[in-house]
Amino acid sequence: MKEVDFLIVGTQKGGTTALAQFLSFHPDICFAPIKEVHFFDYDRNYHQGQEFYHSFFPNYNNQKSIGEATPIYMYLSKIPPRIARYNPKMKLIVLLRNPIDRAYSHYQMELKRGWEFLPFNQAILLEPLRLLLPQNIEDERCPRRVYSYCDRGYYSRQLKTLYQHFPEEQVLILLQEDLEQNHTQTLQQVYDFLTVSPPPQLPQPQRVLAGKYQPLPPRLRQNLQSRFAPEIEALSKLIQRDLSNWLT
Repeated sequence: MKEVDFLIVGTQKGGTTALAQFLSFHPDICFAPIKEVHFFDYDRNYHQGQEFYHSFFPNYNNQKSIGEATPIYMYLSKIPPRIARYNPKMKLIVLLRNPIDRAYSHYQMELKRGWEFLPFNQAILLEPLRLLLPQNIEDERCPRRVYSYCDRGYYSRQLKTLYQHFPEEQVLILLQEDLEQNHTQTLQQVYDFLTVSPPPQLPQPQRVLAGKYQPLPPRLRQNLQSRFAPEIEALSKLIQRDLSNWLT
């Protein structure tokens, strides 16, 4: 099997499952049947080498492009250099979501799993302390994987790490709302990025794994808007997109 040539690297709760499902329908794309392969972030997987990684693609049949989606890949700083060592020409797809909505959705996921027990306002208040706790990043329940509600929303830092290892032309940045509101145009942008032709029939728009929960209280949203305002401004300049609607 040839090398994996594209990855959906994030962000968690940003629409990666939907995009992965859409791309898996493409006849020229071999997409890993397992969502979130976790090859590059778990040492126990990474150190088993390339042959082990390629075993996650049993559906490979000489397709033009090969890819997978593991949203934590853009968050942990040790991962981009590992990806670059594996394939320096790797194409990276980044889906970004309003960091406030992303944090709340992440919290709701951990609550549903039974891995979170605090109210959201307390969870984000204690997040910096939780992230300082002794932890083994190899444990799927370690604090940095579970409780990084706000920390994962500092996208500019993560993108700059990606750019240290990959040229900007190998990184496609999309917003979750692009996929939801401009479905056909956004998929065409992804196909162009991967240099594959559009499939005979485009997959229909749909929300995948959309959670149902009570809306974020307005006062807490306002507090998070104040917290994230500098980051959103920095990100807007970095990716040259107007993100002012994230603060309304």
